[in-house]
Amino acid sequence: MKKMFFAFLFITSLDTQAQKTDRPLIDSLQKAITVAANDTIKARLYNRLYNEFSFINAEEAMQYARIGLAHAQKMKWPKAIAVFQDNLGRSFSDMGNYDSTLFYYNASLNVHSSTKDKLNMAVTNNNLGTAAQNIRSDYTSAASYYFKALKLAEEINDSTMLSGSLSNIARIYMLQKNYTKALEFDNKSLRIREKKGTPDEIASSLENIGKTYYSTANLSKAKEFFQKAMNLYESTGNIAGLASVWSGLSLVFDTDYRRVIEARIKSKQLWNEVNPMHQEAITNTGNLGLTYLDIVRYDTNHIVKYGDIIPDNKTQLLQKAEENLNAAIQLSSQTGDIDSKSFFTGVLAEAQELKGDYKNAYYNFKLFKETEDSLFSQENKNKIAAAESQREIDKKNSEIKINELALSNQQKKMWGLIGGLALLIIIGVLFYRQSQQRKKTNNTLVKLNTELDNANKVKAKFFAILSHDLRAPVANLISFLNLQKNEPDLLSPEQAAQHQKKITYSAETLLENMEAMLLWSKSQMENFKPVKNKVAADSLFEQLKKNFATVEGIEINFPDADKVLVYTDENYLLTIMQNLTANAVSALKNKSGAIINLNVKNTNETVVFSIHDNGTGLPAEAINILTDTASNFGSKNGLGFHIIKDMAKAINCSISFQSSADGTLFHLKLPI
Repeated sequence: MKKMFFAFLFITSLDTQAQKTDRPLIDSLQKAITVAANDTIKARLYNRLYNEFSFINAEEAMQYARIGLAHAQKMKWPKAIAVFQDNLGRSFSDMGNYDSTLFYYNASLNVHSSTKDKLNMAVTNNNLGTAAQNIRSDYTSAASYYFKALKLAEEINDSTMLSGSLSNIARIYMLQKNYTKALEFDNKSLRIREKKGTPDEIASSLENIGKTYYSTANLSKAKEFFQKAMNLYESTGNIAGLASVWSGLSLVFDTDYRRVIEARIKSKQLWNEVNPMHQEAITNTGNLGLTYLDIVRYDTNHIVKYGDIIPDNKTQLLQKAEENLNAAIQLSSQTGDIDSKSFFTGVLAEAQELKGDYKNAYYNFKLFKETEDSLFSQENKNKIAAAESQREIDKKNSEIKINELALSNQQKKMWGLIGGLALLIIIGVLFYRQSQQRKKTNNTLVKLNTELDNANKVKAKFFAILSHDLRAPVANLISFLNLQKNEPDLLSPEQAAQHQKKITYSAETLLENMEAMLLWSKSQMENFKPVKNKVAADSLFEQLKKNFATVEGIEINFPDADKVLVYTDENYLLTIMQNLTANAVSALKNKSGAIINLNVKNTNETVVFSIHDNGTGLPAEAINILTDTASNFGSKNGLGFHIIKDMAKAINCSISFQSSADGTLFHLKLPI
């Protein structure tokens, strides 16, 4: 799955160490303030409480920073004043208030510079870099601050400051997608922190390395480092660290969207406890919306386990995506985080496109591309590279001049043209699809009209054969009735009774035959296509026996076909056999020794029915009809033969015949 990735930012403040944050420790510190022996101890306790609360409650932390600053100002203790100003700068940075952040950090830096306190000067430079990076996405300024902090840390050989500065520089390289450099600086930071043995700092480095590995698509490595970081954060009770690593761990679940969403919700809950305005909290909220969007875009096989947190409905999924993305965009706007706002605006454009809101989708995509161009321009990358080069030059006491590239405006124009071209392509594709759909619809209508015309022709033929096949039994019935009416004296009482029985049986058989044919024709009126099933041959012969039971003077022999089955439409085949048998009966009228033999033969691949009479053979007209596929017919010229040819073709039945002065033999061959 192609997944857009947003860098996770590491906020650093290194004037104190991260400690285990539990309530008993905080309670003991608060109690100690009330009995502190002097103002200096009380100031240190205020600073310690600030750092403990900074991991669990941002508002409480800021409260102790303000109280501590007031206390230090009352004491007129410059170093303490600068520390609490730094603490307030951190709090405002976490809230995204850039102006207040700069005010307190610069005030702190002035105090530290006046006292030549290089350690805290490095701390404040790191914090200024964090603010520029997280709030304003000013990576060039951030890199400059971080390299200044690194230089100061090297001068005083402070391991804590060295590791923090190296880690922050690594984040800048990761944001610029220079993952080799990012891993280089992160591993340097990790080695220093492992020597120190500080769990929270080690966990932070492990987490950052995991994020870089994720950016290189090495999910197994990313998961390994995230899990190590989580174990350390759990051991120290660092809620902010756990919130951050849960957000990072969600990335390695790839397309297991339920686990991704569960991890992001867990991270969101933890951030809400500590500081919902934190930059990573905002990022996690936006990525939660992105995951709901990914389910709509990529879960085409419906693999996701839907339920309480994942609705099984595209509209609801897009609504959840849009809610979280809008929340992230709004919070990024409040905190001044241009990078986050730009990225999630681009994702929101994709969600709006899927909803069909093309106007807002186009507007947001355009806004995203314009901002992205300014953030990730080649000029910014060159400035960051220059900052590192400057650090190396300072070590060697030499200087180098670099040329700056001015590509921003040209790139904006280029992306504007590309955006316009893309819009024209989209419009062209839409028109093309509409044309193809219209063409497809017209083809379907032509096909339906052709099928309807063919069905009407077949229906006409079918009702013609009904008339043809019913004419003979009706004529026999009328003949019996006329004989009974006009010549009653020719029959003895026994013959009269027998004659009456034949009339009754003939009428009943005729009625049954008509009902069967009419019911079948009614069932076929919609499409008039054969419906094939396994048909027993003996049932066909039994029906023919009934139909020709009243025929006199002709011996009709039927075979024993108990085990013969054929796959066909029973009514089509019965109609064909009945028509051919009726023709044979007509050909044998007034012939002595008239015989009709019906038979069936089952081979491995076919079933062959045969009808053989000992008449005088087919007339020339009938032979022409059966052999000429293009011959036309009228209502009185070979109607039956024309129709049985069409019906045989419909059920894949081949008809062959042999005709001579000694009789006629028909073969009907059907596949099993």
